Amino acid sequence: MYRNKQKLFWALGLSLLFSTASPATSFVAAGTLKQQTQEDSVRVQSVQKINPTTVQIKFSNDQLLLVDFYADNIFRLFQDNKSAVLRDPQAEPAAQILVNNPRKKLHNFEVNEKDGSWFISSKEAAMEISKANGLFKIYNIKNKQLVTQSIAPIAFNKKKVSLQLAEDPTEYFYGGGVQNGRFSHKGKSIAIENTNNWTDGGVASPTPFYWSTKGYGMMWYTFKKGKYDFGNTEKGKVKLSHDTDYLDLFFMVSDNPVGVLNDFYQLTGNPILLPKFGFYEGHLNAYNRDFWKEDEKGVLFEDGKRYKESQKDEGGTKESLNGEKNNYQFSARAVIDRYQQHDMPLGWILPNDGYGAGYGQEKTLDGNIQNLKSLGEYARSKGVEIGLWTQSDLHPKDSIDALLQRDIVKEVRDAGVRVLKTDVAWVGAGYSFGLNGVADVGHIMPYYGNDARPFIISLDGWAGTQRYAGIWSGDQTGGQWEYIRFHIPTYIGSGLSGQPNITSDMDGIFGGKNTKVNTRDFQWKTFTPMELNMDGWGSNEKYPHALGEPFTSINRNYLKLKSELMPYAYSIAKEAIDGKPMIRAMMLDYPNPYTQGSATQYQFLYGPFILVAPIYQETKVDSLGNDIRNGIYLPEGNWIDYFSGDLYAGNTIVNNFDAPIWKTPVFIKAGAIIPRTNPNNNVQEINKKHRIYEIYPAGKSHFYEYDDDGFTQAYLNKEGVYTCIESDAEKKAEVKILVHNAEGDFKGFEKEKSTEFWVNMTKKPKKIAVKVGKKNLKLKEVNSKAEFERSNNVYYYEGRPNLNAFSTKGSLFEQTEIIKNPQLLVKVEETDVTINPISLTIQGFEYAPVDRFKKSTGVLSAPSTVSISEEKTKAYTLEPTWDRVEHADYYEIEFDGQQYSYIQDNHLLFEGLKPETNYNFKIRSVNKDGVSDWKEFEQTTKSNPLQFAITGLSAETSVPNQGSEGVDNLVDFDEGNMWHTKWGQKAVPFDLIVDLNSFNQLDKFQYLPRSGRGNGILLEGKVEFSNDKEVWTEAGDFKWENNDSMKEFSFRDQPKARFVKLKVSKAVGDFGSGRELYVFKVPGTDSYRPGDINNDRLIDINDLTSYTNYTGLRMGDADFEGYVSNGDINKNGLIDAYDISAVATKLEGGVELDPKEELSGSLKVSASRSNFSKDDIVEVHVKADNLKDVNAFSFALPYNPQDFEFVGIDNHLAKQMNNMTNDRLHSNGQKALYPTFVNLGDKEVINSKDGLILTIKLKAKRAGQFNLKAKDVMIVSKSMKTLGTRQ
Repeated sequence: MYRNKQKLFWALGLSLLFSTASPATSFVAAGTLKQQTQEDSVRVQSVQKINPTTVQIKFSNDQLLLVDFYADNIFRLFQDNKSAVLRDPQAEPAAQILVNNPRKKLHNFEVNEKDGSWFISSKEAAMEISKANGLFKIYNIKNKQLVTQSIAPIAFNKKKVSLQLAEDPTEYFYGGGVQNGRFSHKGKSIAIENTNNWTDGGVASPTPFYWSTKGYGMMWYTFKKGKYDFGNTEKGKVKLSHDTDYLDLFFMVSDNPVGVLNDFYQLTGNPILLPKFGFYEGHLNAYNRDFWKEDEKGVLFEDGKRYKESQKDEGGTKESLNGEKNNYQFSARAVIDRYQQHDMPLGWILPNDGYGAGYGQEKTLDGNIQNLKSLGEYARSKGVEIGLWTQSDLHPKDSIDALLQRDIVKEVRDAGVRVLKTDVAWVGAGYSFGLNGVADVGHIMPYYGNDARPFIISLDGWAGTQRYAGIWSGDQTGGQWEYIRFHIPTYIGSGLSGQPNITSDMDGIFGGKNTKVNTRDFQWKTFTPMELNMDGWGSNEKYPHALGEPFTSINRNYLKLKSELMPYAYSIAKEAIDGKPMIRAMMLDYPNPYTQGSATQYQFLYGPFILVAPIYQETKVDSLGNDIRNGIYLPEGNWIDYFSGDLYAGNTIVNNFDAPIWKTPVFIKAGAIIPRTNPNNNVQEINKKHRIYEIYPAGKSHFYEYDDDGFTQAYLNKEGVYTCIESDAEKKAEVKILVHNAEGDFKGFEKEKSTEFWVNMTKKPKKIAVKVGKKNLKLKEVNSKAEFERSNNVYYYEGRPNLNAFSTKGSLFEQTEIIKNPQLLVKVEETDVTINPISLTIQGFEYAPVDRFKKSTGVLSAPSTVSISEEKTKAYTLEPTWDRVEHADYYEIEFDGQQYSYIQDNHLLFEGLKPETNYNFKIRSVNKDGVSDWKEFEQTTKSNPLQFAITGLSAETSVPNQGSEGVDNLVDFDEGNMWHTKWGQKAVPFDLIVDLNSFNQLDKFQYLPRSGRGNGILLEGKVEFSNDKEVWTEAGDFKWENNDSMKEFSFRDQPKARFVKLKVSKAVGDFGSGRELYVFKVPGTDSYRPGDINNDRLIDINDLTSYTNYTGLRMGDADFEGYVSNGDINKNGLIDAYDISAVATKLEGGVELDPKEELSGSLKVSASRSNFSKDDIVEVHVKADNLKDVNAFSFALPYNPQDFEFVGIDNHLAKQMNNMTNDRLHSNGQKALYPTFVNLGDKEVINSKDGLILTIKLKAKRAGQFNLKAKDVMIVSKSMKTLGTRQ
């Protein structure tokens, strides 16, 4: 049945039979194909089999194409016009995309010539190549389907190779890796590169692999970046390219999605199975670096005092891993204790997640390893594993201080490290760096860790990463609905790209303090593989209890639910190794045009039986966070609200679904079988001698439960246990449940187990029978849950199960009842489950809950008035409203082939529509007695001419403006007001400068003059652009008519810039005026706001937090390129005071600019002594040299770590400034101190002739002469003017 359903999936988009395959014109207009053929003179000259798997195609221009079959349905195309030698892609460091043995046995491999084509075929796939033009078609021989075809010759350019395929109108595309905010790519383009943008539209872990509903997949065999265009720029064409000079790719042909994913796994490796502890929440922070000082605005600790954290030693207590220095409450051990004290599940802890943290404060690496080992022993005694964050190196380097030394072998072997998380440095010089690194750990961890299963979480994945590591999506800002919204389709898309193990930081790494977003994130991520609680960077602690009640109780309930679902989660995780991912797109199980697109992007299936529709936005929220959710698609079959037991019919889109602050919409498929375990806080607390099965009987269903040791790699040798559970409710009022005997074995497997059933129903059954093996078991009915739990061979009918079981004792939320449908609980004594199957038969079964949505009776009519107002008609949305109908309980709308139901409001928003498109609707009323007739209505969406207009602009002119008609009116997206230069004062010539407040690739701008032919309409002038408002580049002239029609200027070369200047030389009346000026970026490009290093489209304290860690990072450091380099605003290859000032000047209300500002002066750096002895403290004095209007400054002081140790800085004249000094070790082994001081907001600037600003203290490690020199001096004013030197 399963296989037939999968074939149906492909059949939705396939119609061409191999035996009657139509020509290429079935996909592309005949004229287009003819033109391409005529222009192309390259013909196939010969086709020759050169070995048992490979065919060589020679073209008339002497170029060679190799077709190499790796299996009956997988073949490789290789063409290098410089060297015909087949090879693996080269990269430094070397890395391996393919597995060691990527080939399978090939059958029926043939080359045939027929009717102007050559056919290269195997048992399952065939490639037809035209003799006349070299274009090819690919077929699935098993089902005789044409799956794809090329529509243009392969294009070889110096730095890019391109391939064009046909796009069918019914075809959908998936893959490409972690494409933030997207999973279905029809009509879109995706970047196959790390764009260093970790928000919506960005790409964190690309994969050069995609697949189509036509029945094929493609993987480009390269480490070079690429771009895949699925009918975006031209409908009917799939355009694929990579930045390489030769072609090397694989085609895979299969008749179902799982088949294509397994083809990808055959080549690049199956995904890992996470160790069981990895499914629990992990807590990550740095506990070996920072100082905690008492502060009334700080974090409350166990001693009743509040403390604030700082990376600088400005007094206070330094933290440590084990709390051995009278600092226990600031230690990593204390974190483990807090989870335990608050009864919160915790699977692992990562204690060095921060720049410069390390994991010990000893003088040697071995001493620090012992410190880490001590933490590991304590953590494991509490059921918690330990891991490490890796910024760059895994292996020791003699030139590095003990604090930052790494030795992955000793960490794994001696300290017991079982988790590794990699960061931005792992992008390196190319995608091979990260793959090389995770492969290294993937081999080291089991070898030195007693066969421990590697648990690696990588930031930057590629094809092949999945066989070693899971991935996380990067650093984002929490406390925002956007964070949840874009992650839902991101997770779905990752699974469709062959990487099912994906995660992200709980409530983001930055931001926070939004209680509603925080708890909603905990709720939906209960149904995801991993949960990372990344602490220390945000606005609040990231403990699940940090935000108080009721959120502590709600988060605990969901974390406990996640722990109870471990047997189910682990089983679907095992399936994901060679089957469907844990987080499933709806289209994988229920393929249709509605699910194949993006309509269901905000919901997913968690395995086969659980449907999750997260709360990702505020729809009808109240002050407590209670809300509703619209647009929940329930596919065929019946679905049950997990938290209430309400029954919903499928093929329906549910709206106005009640979602109080504690409830995320979770539906269980009727027929579901969900293995569970006892609630627990870690793997050690799981009762291995007891198993629980929750059943929702309906029809016939089954589920395979999987188990193994959960910790080692023995599962790769098939050391595991499968148990098949069946449910049969096809007979009226009867249910038969059969738990087959367990098959398989593994070390630690408990064969003697008791078994518990939770059977969901709505009426107490008449008769219950249990058989263990061939023995009938007599059951006793008990009258309480407590008696049931302490007894065996008993049953209990629980009429009102309360799911609120783990709220904080005495809290107000503890009183909230979460009552679901009744359950029959049955418990069976221990037996050898490998020998004895267990059957449960129930007579008198019924699941028929009261339909609480239909309450009213009476005659119904359709709404008399239905309208979509002008205000509610937009380019991408329509929101109809209607008059309420007497006796109606809710309304249903039929739209685009789907039925939207349970609409209790008198309006509903339809999203994701196309501009300038007419849409038809039907509406009817519903109550207990039935439904009304349908009423039809329609509306056309508006156009969206401003889709790519850049928002958030500001403007200035070189001449005065008229009062309330200031120049900001010109860029405020409000065409109802106007800008005008000062009345009665000649303005021309003048400059109009527009600050985009972000860097953009410029396409055009549109100028809307004032109405009529009034004064100020701009007529002639020049256009210039700039990145810094100092150096300008001319873009061209404008000359416009004197009328009020819209004027447009196009940027010929589409430059990247932040500022646009209009040098106006002629205007009506010599004034300047206008209603609006829109500046457009090139479609598909991103805007980057200077200082927005986190790429969350905000400039805030979170960006400053990042800059704190990256101060002094420079070009050449492993983690500079990409994410961090975006923060190098002045592009001098160094994160310095200028870059930080771009953020700091916008914080705390921003700065007030002084028109008389005159930045001037310099810094003098000198030492207190020219000669020094071992252990001397050398003072380095930093003095002013006629400094004026200094708002920030920084410089580099390189030194040899064998000569000096940095002790600290005394601040004299910069006390109002934020100390962001960083003592940095660069990737090349050079050490440098970066004294960096920056005003936050509008603070006093430094004005000093020769005052002492700072005293830097260095401790001499050996005798010598002082010869250190300051370099890269940067002095910044409030207006971002600069002085400095670069060396």
